[in-house]
Amino acid sequence: MKREPSVREVLDRLVGDAVLSPEQAEAVERALRAREPRRGRVPWAEVAGYLGGGLVLVGAVLLVATSWGRWGEFARIFVTGAAAVVLLAAGGGASGGLGRRSAVRGRVSGTLLALGAGAVAATVGVALSDRAGAGAVACGAGLVVAVVGYVLVPSVPGVLASAGFLAATLLFTLDATVGITALNAGLAVAGGGLLVAGLAFGRVLPHRETGLVAGLALAVAGFQHLLGDERAEPAAYLLTFVLGAGCLALLRWERSWVLLVAGVAAVSIAVPEAVWDLTGGAVGGALLVLIAGAVLLLVSFAGFRLRRDAGGG
Repeated sequence: MKREPSVREVLDRLVGDAVLSPEQAEAVERALRAREPRRGRVPWAEVAGYLGGGLVLVGAVLLVATSWGRWGEFARIFVTGAAAVVLLAAGGGASGGLGRRSAVRGRVSGTLLALGAGAVAATVGVALSDRAGAGAVACGAGLVVAVVGYVLVPSVPGVLASAGFLAATLLFTLDATVGITALNAGLAVAGGGLLVAGLAFGRVLPHRETGLVAGLALAVAGFQHLLGDERAEPAAYLLTFVLGAGCLALLRWERSWVLLVAGVAAVSIAVPEAVWDLTGGAVGGALLVLIAGAVLLLVSFAGFRLRRDAGGG
């Protein structure tokens, strides 16, 4: 069997035929070598970065929690603050500066900065543990650090940390001011989720799909939380349905699997809830499943019609 010539042999032949210069051949070989998948190599540096960052944060929290009664306030703040400094410094160092960075560096740096935001929130929470509104201030500090970290080093953990701290800040702020109810907590979380989803949909967030997932998940969870208030039950399934219908309507202009899944899920949740409420709970579980299936079929039919009208086949 005839052996296939290697890349180096092919390039040498092209140089000999004066098709490529030696410098061009070297450049082509380097480019091809860079594109070759490195099989069998475990990204130990990346794995170590994730594990190290997680262990630093968890270790600091556990150390403070298990020694709370024996340590003074300064010792508690020092441990959590040191963890925050280590994580943020490591995240900044892993980013490689403000210039062009590799994908691996970006992932590790973004993860460490998100963990650093959690450590900052823990530090502020420990420092203000005996004061009113400590949770709101702590989560607000974590939100600021998470957002700044995401702006400097965009990453999936940065989006998730920012969305989580936003929801937590809203809830703790309500708790510290007017008090939490099912109505205001649900609307606050849903509003925060819609803000995140809107930024993602408007292409403000580089990680668009992650932002849509986080934002729409918070929005659905917030609207569903209204079910805890008997007077707000109609608003719960009505707003969930409107959200789902809006996501499905946007598919006409934006083909996104996140909008599709969120729309189908929200509508499938809202319709059975509305039927159950309007019938006073007279409809059984089997019929609710049947109704949910019928809704999915209608959504599927509407989707195919929209695709045909748009000329998508």
